[in-house]
Amino acid sequence: MSEPSNFLPTRAAALARLEEFMPAAGRYAAERNYVRPGHDNVSRLSPWVQKRLLLESEIVAAARIRWSFPAVEKFVQEVYWRTYWKGWLEQRPEAWTRWVKAVPRLRESLSSEQRATWEAALAGQTGIAGFDAWAQELVTTGYLHNHARMWFASIWIFTLRLPWELGAAFFMEHLLDGDVASNTLSWRWVAGLQTPGKTYVARADNIAFYTDGEHAPEDSLLASAPFAIKEEPLSKVSI
Repeated sequence: MSEPSNFLPTRAAALARLEEFMPAAGRYAAERNYVRPGHDNVSRLSPWVQKRLLLESEIVAAARIRWSFPAVEKFVQEVYWRTYWKGWLEQRPEAWTRWVKAVPRLRESLSSEQRATWEAALAGQTGIAGFDAWAQELVTTGYLHNHARMWFASIWIFTLRLPWELGAAFFMEHLLDGDVASNTLSWRWVAGLQTPGKTYVARADNIAFYTDGEHAPEDSLLASAPFAIKEEPLSKVSI
């Protein structure tokens, strides 16, 4: 089995992983939310897609050859989310330029208490079960399961009260599949900016269930509700 930390940036490695995953593609909808060691229940093709060594259309074609569309509909939807994010950002490039400008400014403006929290989060030393393991996994392997990315981002923003922009920067620094659109807009979505008013709040019971009990954070350590994050409306450009 190819592991994310052993990612080889070659077309041959991409096609090998695609072929390896196809027998499991029909179970993707039922299995995709579980965060398990090795992550064999998801494709882990994103590093090759991000490097354009494998195209979304090729992945979908391979799945359609092996499976009926109803069997792989959810998988196909998830593959094309990356395409959707790219198109969205192309029409609103200010979402990216704002983030680029914000990162150094926010790093410099952290209070001493915030900086201590930020450094603990980067090192995986917050004391929050799951979160610390994912921080270390990200740095070690260059990969995180998508569900873990959502939990991590939610805890970073709403529990640790750190700027989402700095969390997105941490991901971009380490992810093998770090993508300008997918990473930036996913963090914005968790924060309630991408779809105004729609936030994502990590729950202890959800984490415990979908990690098969491997990570069971104390409910009292997690934020029970989000808070509003405001921004100026993004301008939209014609393409």
